[in-house]
Amino acid sequence: MQRDNNYNSKTRQTYAQNFVKNPSLIRYIIDFIRLPENSLILDLGAGEGIITRELLKRNYRVEAIELDSELYQQLQKEFQDKAKIIQKDIRQIQYPEGEFYIISNPPFNIFSELIKNIYLSPNNPEAALIFGQKEAIERVIGKTEPSIISIILNSLYNCEVVYTFEPADFSPAPSVVVELLRLEKLPSSIWKHKDDYIKFISYAFSQQKSSLYKNLEKIFTYEQWKRLAKTHQFNPKATPSELSISQWKGIYHYYLASVDAQKKRLVG
Repeated sequence: MQRDNNYNSKTRQTYAQNFVKNPSLIRYIIDFIRLPENSLILDLGAGEGIITRELLKRNYRVEAIELDSELYQQLQKEFQDKAKIIQKDIRQIQYPEGEFYIISNPPFNIFSELIKNIYLSPNNPEAALIFGQKEAIERVIGKTEPSIISIILNSLYNCEVVYTFEPADFSPAPSVVVELLRLEKLPSSIWKHKDDYIKFISYAFSQQKSSLYKNLEKIFTYEQWKRLAKTHQFNPKATPSELSISQWKGIYHYYLASVDAQKKRLVG
């Protein structure tokens, strides 16, 4: 987990930084991500290097990204001949082309930004393990209420909480429940139209009218909407949060194939 360049006790509290203490725990959770041999792993917010150290023991290729100067220098000293060490804000990095994976124990207050970056980036990980507060994880996977983030994320990745940590696993011990979120890329045709799909979902939520049809009435005729509702088995008066991922995908595929270009320009 990262530290700001001007690190002090106040900054640490602001960024909710909690470092994993036990290497055996890291070895245990790495197995949750099913990594092929010689995979490229990005350790985002590498901190003191506990994750990088265990990955290198398994002969993975590792890029350790850390913003804090002091921690970056420590990482360079220990791993410079074994891993690529990068000093940068993990919210601003460009993900590599080709197949790669992410493991990250980020500052709690940038968790949602990191999740957005994972799907907004031109290059996307095959899978990821992300530490986060339970409440934040429940929001981004839509366990509390579906949102733009949760619809997009669940359309692209299988999302699952695979571990719940004990406070004593960290230094300092957090005052919140910390979980491990696993993301695994779905073999979905949505990937071919990812940017357009994101614009469509964002548009559908942003109109904020009484129903999803009202939000999309400039895109679909009422007859089209009734057919979509019948085909995909949802209430024509449903709100955006009442649709399942498969229903969203069905509506989008119809939009892609059957809505004219002039209407599509309204979406962006």
